[in-house]
Amino acid sequence: MCAPETIMAALEGEHPASCDGHHAPEAGGQPSGRRRVLRGALAGLLGAGALAVLPRRAEAASGVRASRVLDLTHPLGPDFPVFEMYVRRPARRQVMFEDVIGFNTAEWTLNEHTGTHMDVPAHSRKGLPTADQVRPEDLVAPLCVVRIAGRAARDNITELTVKDLREWERRNGPLPERAFVALDSGWYKRVTDPAAFLQFDALAQVMRFPGISPEAADFLINQRSIVGFGTDTSSLDVGTRREPLVHRMLLTTGRYGLENLAALDTVPERGARLVVGAVKLRGGFGAPVRALALL
Repeated sequence: MCAPETIMAALEGEHPASCDGHHAPEAGGQPSGRRRVLRGALAGLLGAGALAVLPRRAEAASGVRASRVLDLTHPLGPDFPVFEMYVRRPARRQVMFEDVIGFNTAEWTLNEHTGTHMDVPAHSRKGLPTADQVRPEDLVAPLCVVRIAGRAARDNITELTVKDLREWERRNGPLPERAFVALDSGWYKRVTDPAAFLQFDALAQVMRFPGISPEAADFLINQRSIVGFGTDTSSLDVGTRREPLVHRMLLTTGRYGLENLAALDTVPERGARLVVGAVKLRGGFGAPVRALALL
């Protein structure tokens, strides 16, 4: 089979070498309708991974270039920590086997708010946008990472404050328009130890992990322009907050949240671009995502 760049160049009319190394014959004029159809079909078949090696023309057309791509997503499996009073653990069952039928498939059972996932406006109020209604343009945004890992190591219920945000702006300049702000508390490193990640206090019936303060949420909503907010903990709200106040503040104003992000400490405070690949669940109050940072 030809390499993806060879096929795409042919469909673009650039007369590349054929699959066996010879140059294809030239043909004048505009690409035919069939060529356009084939090009669109090929793009869908190749997927994002293959398209990454396509000609520079595609990069220029998209306006997005990246020298590195960082994965901000945890692997999702049956052992991923969940709030078991609200959410069942994910389950996986293989139902087809290659040695029997020629291929493998598995069935998964999981809550939409499991692993690295998105909270959408309908999560806080019915009638607001669901997972399939989040605007695509909001899923690609300047990524601004605010770090409080040192403080979180000393205080497991510390919160992001307006002071943290203003200090970030003193170092990096104003938050960009339509930015996505992410809290790096270093908490993602605990994910392989559910007790350390959730820190459930059975006596108080609360969990203990960092979050965003209502004051910081209000600042971002009313004094800055953001499409969403994310955290490397299991909730936008600090674990001890019984009412999901920050969720309501952010989500009911049309923003979205990302929870259980990973490896935010590998991303610069400013300069990366977030790309969110969200499962388009019709009527979903949330959805699993693959979150990437482009540098």
